[in-house]
Amino acid sequence: MTGRKIRLTLASLYKQLILTPMLITLIVAQSIDGFITRHDSGGADWTSPADKKWFRHCLTGFDAQVMASKTYDSARAGILANRSTGAFRIVMTRDPVRYQTDHLAGKLEFSAAAPSEIIERLQQEGCTKCALLGGAFAHDAFLEAGLVDELWITLEPRLFGSGTPVVSAQQDRRLELIHHERLPESDSLLLKYRVRP
Repeated sequence: MTGRKIRLTLASLYKQLILTPMLITLIVAQSIDGFITRHDSGGADWTSPADKKWFRHCLTGFDAQVMASKTYDSARAGILANRSTGAFRIVMTRDPVRYQTDHLAGKLEFSAAAPSEIIERLQQEGCTKCALLGGAFAHDAFLEAGLVDELWITLEPRLFGSGTPVVSAQQDRRLELIHHERLPESDSLLLKYRVRP
């Protein structure tokens, strides 16, 4: 083993020892036929009031959030209004420079890095619970990297026939149901799964 390889191996081991473990939860609302958007419309304005209330409450339990740029763009105004408070957010984008006016170090950052590097950045800030908020691009990237620990799905009683699917890349993940409930005053179901190794 060369000196460079030994240094890289030691650096990797050091990172694993000093960085706090991260729980990554993919959180999504979907129609019964598996879509997270209604037809060509972005955003989740179609979800039930019960899901919106649950979603706002559940996010308070996470100190980090990761989303793709389309998800950010659809929620940009609300995020910018609160960017200096709350969770550390990282937006996955192929063009971070496009968002440099929105950037606030340690609170709202934009990255073209791989999922493992994004998680490492969050860990460097002491984050331990990350909500992966979508869309399909972010879901696919984190699932393919083997980084998702749990999936929390609000199953909305809607049929769209088209839209953005929860995942768009070929996947074969086994899940274990760990919780289910009907959201109050709705026909929406909350399903929580653990990703099996």
